[in-house]
Amino acid sequence: MDKFRLDALTIILINAIMPLMCAIFPSQKMVVFTYILASSILILSGKRGRILKVMGFLGVFLMVYIANEHYAISAFLSAWCRMMLLFMPCLMLAVVLIGGYRSSEILSALQRLKLPKIFVIGITVTIRYIPTFYREFKIIKKAMKIRGLDFSILHPIRTFEYLMVPQLFRCVALSTELTCAGLTKGISAKNKRTSYFKSGFGVVDYVIFCILILGYVLLIGGII
Repeated sequence: MDKFRLDALTIILINAIMPLMCAIFPSQKMVVFTYILASSILILSGKRGRILKVMGFLGVFLMVYIANEHYAISAFLSAWCRMMLLFMPCLMLAVVLIGGYRSSEILSALQRLKLPKIFVIGITVTIRYIPTFYREFKIIKKAMKIRGLDFSILHPIRTFEYLMVPQLFRCVALSTELTCAGLTKGISAKNKRTSYFKSGFGVVDYVIFCILILGYVLLIGGII
């Protein structure tokens, strides 16, 4: 699958364009097109198993949304499910970016946008440490289980307390690691940063962009 590997900047740009187009030209067809495009990128990235998980989450959110529309259970629940359905394609691409690319590749991709270096490095370090925070959550959950405490949606306030207190203490240690990671990435260096990895658009990237532009043109023009 390496020959079909997309450039990191392609995923970043598509993930920025998709919600913008859905907000400017809202329609069910536009949302369906974003799901098809995001699923195609998942397949090209070799993450076919993720599609099954996405379909599972999509089915749950869709059923809750439809049930809530018919029985008017909660306006907040309906809005939350709708928001999750709209942003699911962005989360799909974020999974590809976080799990399939090194921090140096993401940094090199963002650097090509000519953004301020401190901004680029800050975003890169944040993206790469999302899995770290997820692992910290699993560690906290296991620690709470050993002590006989468990998370439950029936007690949201108590669950929030059990989660946030140890997470805040862990953030003190993680902030030091984030600072070291930023310094390692050259956040304080004045020289222009070079990249070890080859970055640039390939044939597959241009094909994806062509499909993206063609799809939006056809949808906006009402042809499909």
